[in-house]
Amino acid sequence: MTRPTQVAASFLRRHTPRHTQSSVLLFAAALVGIAEQAVADNIRVAMSGGTRELRENVRAHLDLGNLPCDLNELQLRSRLRGADTRISEGLRAMGHYQGEWEVSRERVDDECWRISVRLQPGPPVTVATLDIELTGEGSDDPVFRDYLTQLPLNPGDVLHHGHYESIKTVLAQRGHSAGYLEGHLTERSLRIDTEHNQANIHLAYDTGPRYRFGTLNYSPSPLDEALLERLVTVEPGAPMEASRLIETQNNLINSLYFSTVSVDQGRPDRERLEVPVHIRTEVREKYETTASVGFSTDIGPRLGYTLANRRVNEKGDTYQVASQLSPVQSNLSFQYNQPGKDPLRERTQWSTGWQREDTDTATSDSYRAEVARITQSDSGWLRNINLKYLFEDFDIAGERQSSMLLMPGIGWSKSRANDARYPTRGWRLGTAFRGALEGVISDVTLVQAEIDGKVIFPLFGGRVLSRAGFAATSIDDFSQLPASLRFFAGGDNSVRGYDYQTLGPTNSEGEVVGGRHRVTGSLEYDHKVWGEFALAAFIDAGSAFNTREMKLHQSAGFGVRWFSPIGPIRVDFAFPLKDGGFRLHLSMGPDL
Repeated sequence: MTRPTQVAASFLRRHTPRHTQSSVLLFAAALVGIAEQAVADNIRVAMSGGTRELRENVRAHLDLGNLPCDLNELQLRSRLRGADTRISEGLRAMGHYQGEWEVSRERVDDECWRISVRLQPGPPVTVATLDIELTGEGSDDPVFRDYLTQLPLNPGDVLHHGHYESIKTVLAQRGHSAGYLEGHLTERSLRIDTEHNQANIHLAYDTGPRYRFGTLNYSPSPLDEALLERLVTVEPGAPMEASRLIETQNNLINSLYFSTVSVDQGRPDRERLEVPVHIRTEVREKYETTASVGFSTDIGPRLGYTLANRRVNEKGDTYQVASQLSPVQSNLSFQYNQPGKDPLRERTQWSTGWQREDTDTATSDSYRAEVARITQSDSGWLRNINLKYLFEDFDIAGERQSSMLLMPGIGWSKSRANDARYPTRGWRLGTAFRGALEGVISDVTLVQAEIDGKVIFPLFGGRVLSRAGFAATSIDDFSQLPASLRFFAGGDNSVRGYDYQTLGPTNSEGEVVGGRHRVTGSLEYDHKVWGEFALAAFIDAGSAFNTREMKLHQSAGFGVRWFSPIGPIRVDFAFPLKDGGFRLHLSMGPDL
């Protein structure tokens, strides 16, 4: 509780000397952001005068806020001994050498002590000259020169001892990180003229010679050293950079081969000007198995099982066997990956599998074999160049067909988010292009393109989630197009309010047979209302269609979101705007 304020009974007055010129070496950190407050069982310290930053810095130097209320007067006087020195240090740290202050103490309702500090900071000391001299091998290195253009303290600024000390610290840190291990200050001078309230600063920093990376020492590993070298960005003989050590450690961790990784520099060799590097790793368990249980209104309950081999051989190849069982969609697949020249950005992927899909509109069994070259650019775009063989038996509207296709394809995708669990800003874009030529292991000629995107941005304390998608097909004989390559709409991630894949062109009997093209869009707003729970409202639109027929279906609704530890879980009530009725949707998975 806050104590009533009373007028102080007496004051102690102190001030700093007015005419002093000396070399001063002070280090004081300006602490900001501690609110002036009263604590029920602690002494209250009230500060007035000067800026908020100055008051909080003096408060931090005094360090009286945690004293209990039950101190007697003798104990309090003991704690206040030296207060003048600490106040002076707090003022000088922010450039005030002519400050005056008054300190008083009093009992408030015989319950607790109240200490009042009234500051009169006086005129601040400003920086008249700031001279930083660089010598040594790195005197022209941008690692130092660039920093000199962005110093936290410059001529004309109020003297801030924390900024002055940070200049010295950053010069040493930058030098050490760039391999100038012998760099040191040869001169340091801070002269204060309190008569004119001016400060003159002179620093001389000798960078010394630049060290280079020496030998790389690897701990024993079942993986080939040639693979590790493709993950390591440290090169023997190259100028030493601490960032290379950090990058190497991150690469080894992100490769997913290792459970622990340490990348350390050894003892510098001052004669050879080299620093050896020690890379120690422990591999993860070779096999990983995962069982999963899930549910969504699109495919109902599902069971999943995955077996992964993290290292098939010393070259770092991996494979994965995955299976899923559900009333609507069941599959079994095998995927084999070979790391490329840059293992984190390049890989060749061989895969094969079977999938059965049984929806309200189609039943299909498909068998595929595919090889893909997947690369990631410096800008983060993932490119997938692939060649896919597909054989599919399908039944749509009572007509059974089978098709065989050999399809080269290419696609790009990228996503960005400010948070993986609950992004308030982010986007995702994916594209895919594929084709087939009749007679070249294909029953039909086709060209197909898809593009889908999503954007999330904050609004009124909540989020807007917008998505849009478009797909188009060019084909002569549509009846030969497998069900898995036809387009439908409706479902949890399409047009809510309609069953999974029930929207699209129909035959003469009104049965949905799918379309050549697809367009979908959605606009949604959600807002957290309690903990990790949010309410949402949305409107969806879209359909599948043929060239001259496009009938958009629209729906709107509301829902509840739970951002659980395993990912967002969504419950939606969606109402078709023209067809009437409503549908409950339950789904889960990341927003991007």
